[in-house]
Amino acid sequence: MKAIYISKKIALGFLFLLLAGCVVFGGGNLHFEGESDNWLVKYSVVDNGNSGQVSSYIIDYIGEGVNPESFDYVVSTSIARSEHAGTGASFKGRGILEETNIQLGARVQEDEIIVAEFSWDGKTEKVVLEIK
Repeated sequence: MKAIYISKKIALGFLFLLLAGCVVFGGGNLHFEGESDNWLVKYSVVDNGNSGQVSSYIIDYIGEGVNPESFDYVVSTSIARSEHAGTGASFKGRGILEETNIQLGARVQEDEIIVAEFSWDGKTEKVVLEIK
């Protein structure tokens, strides 16, 4: 069980570095991260100039035992006032959930407050992400 957790962490770290490496030539790239007892969330934003921003986030369940079969989540930003939600989301056997969104209008900024809220198996938890 511990080997699976370690391989998930390695895969998650590699994926995040890959995403960060793909956007290194863009302007205004931001990376946020937060962790709670059960969840790890990484959120990246790439500024595409006048066309807006592309935001990507990775969600990983790091709690004890097996991943929840399904869960609900909301990832929200304070300044850009964006919200990404999933109801009945699952890891589909991969161990992590990845999503990408295009954001027009208000932009995610360095002083953004990003909060991810989770509900699963009768439990709830909140993760506050900080700029890295």
